[in-house]
Amino acid sequence: MKKARYLSLLCALALILPLPAVAAGSASFRDVKSGDWFYPYVTELAGLGGVSGYEDGTFQPDGAITRAEVAVMALGVFPVDEILREQFGGSRIAELEEEAREENGDYWANPYLVRAGMCGVLAWDWDKALWSRPATRAEIAHILVMVYMVSKEYDQEIGIPPKTPQLIGDYYTEVASSPYQGEVCWMYSQGIISGVNERGDFRPNAGATRAECCTMIVSLLHPEKWKQIDWDKVSGGAESGSRLADGTDFTGKSRIHYSNDVAYSFCRALEEEIGIQIFYLPEWTPKEAGLIQYGDMEQFSFDGEYFNYVLMELSTMKRAYDLYPEGFLKEMAQKKGKRTAEIILCPYTFEGVQSYGVHVYDYSGDAQKVDQIYYTGMGDAQYYSHEMGHMVMSSAAVLNGWSSTCSTWEGLSTGPMSYVSAYAMTSRPEDWADTWAYLWHRTDSVISGCSDPGLRAKVQYMSQILDKGYKTFDAGKTPWASVLQ
Repeated sequence: MKKARYLSLLCALALILPLPAVAAGSASFRDVKSGDWFYPYVTELAGLGGVSGYEDGTFQPDGAITRAEVAVMALGVFPVDEILREQFGGSRIAELEEEAREENGDYWANPYLVRAGMCGVLAWDWDKALWSRPATRAEIAHILVMVYMVSKEYDQEIGIPPKTPQLIGDYYTEVASSPYQGEVCWMYSQGIISGVNERGDFRPNAGATRAECCTMIVSLLHPEKWKQIDWDKVSGGAESGSRLADGTDFTGKSRIHYSNDVAYSFCRALEEEIGIQIFYLPEWTPKEAGLIQYGDMEQFSFDGEYFNYVLMELSTMKRAYDLYPEGFLKEMAQKKGKRTAEIILCPYTFEGVQSYGVHVYDYSGDAQKVDQIYYTGMGDAQYYSHEMGHMVMSSAAVLNGWSSTCSTWEGLSTGPMSYVSAYAMTSRPEDWADTWAYLWHRTDSVISGCSDPGLRAKVQYMSQILDKGYKTFDAGKTPWASVLQ
């Protein structure tokens, strides 16, 4: 789940669907009758000015809703302008609106796309063709939660109880693989939604209607009506599982398999996709410098709750890696030569682990070097990219010439503004990792910061050595390609 910030008083911004419309505040539509299930939701939003109808007096509740229309509805009842001005400055909003106009012309939704993007809805940039497509149920959840969180100024990590998947009937078959599973899980865990049937299915990839979107928004509007979930009565899945015959991963290595391991198949598929082995049971290569050792696993109980944590961690990791060029991580792993790569998951049920993750570059005297990344499950997708950034950049530097690459990089910064974050200033390895993570997850922020010649030079240099070292990496097709011109 992405970070956002906690409660601000309402700012006055009345946003209405810019369609030929019935007057804002009207609660009367020819096709919305008092006996309809959606009547209270549509009429409440109409009364607030969050939705409007068409010139013929209809609302068209069963009509498909586009991504742009969802953003307009969300921003209409959860205004964010005041908060965004405080965070980014009014001039930044104006700059982005101009960028949207340059790309889309006088597209009616430009101001809303900009604000939604600044709230973290980044998948479709300012592309009006993408924003004009019908929204899926998962995409609606994503847009609504991102805007809602910013409007309420959440500044803490949004925790999702580990038993949440048990509330969602199709979690393991559909929701877990959705890029927006975090937002869906949050809405279930708060009792905002409960699914479309008795099983609690969400159907993330299904289309949605205007009436269904109104229902989700009104549910968000009334926290006093959110269902209070008694987590003690929610099954955590199979409490214990029997040890099955060991399976194998894509390298042919034997892998432990428990009957209640709901993450097993997802893990095997993901590691084959990225070409890097992923471990979460005591199977990895023991290294003295590692975050945990085999003995630490004794405190884990391999029950349903543990494997739910693992699956959620894998899903977050996949959301980070899905941003990278297809095949890039696999090529990187193959080009490590005598070194191998491992990813080790130690979910945050592990007591004493305070970090989001650790990258261990193998300096041992072993003939077979194993570079490892440890993830604790405590961070969002950007933290997963940060740790992978350590491995990506150290591997690229080796290919490019380690000493000269390090020396060149360290000479590019011209001052504090040459860093993507304060943390990046702590060391060259952290600068590598944070720059990589910010480029994928906060692209606009980095592009804006590239007005500093030092940061611009570092982004260009990083892109250059990756483009040079890997066939799957095309710097000209990256989201920050404009900085490279």
